[in-house]
Amino acid sequence: MSEAKPQDGSTVKGYRTLTTGDIEVMNRLKDVSRHFLNLLETSKETGADPRWVALAKTQMQQACMFACRAVAQPDDDC
Repeated sequence: MSEAKPQDGSTVKGYRTLTTGDIEVMNRLKDVSRHFLNLLETSKETGADPRWVALAKTQMQQACMFACRAVAQPDDDC
């Protein structure tokens, strides 16, 4: 996974400048999401129903996005 170029908030419309703490929390949320997605992939190897795994993956991606937006607090129109 590539690293995003750091933003100071002034180049992306609708976003505030993130603090070091904000960035740390968002990166931890993303780490948890990646770990969960890896566990889902492992579960497929043990015979888990791929349809449910796919739904769980989608829901985790949404949860991570929602959590990161909660931290970043972008404008309502973003």
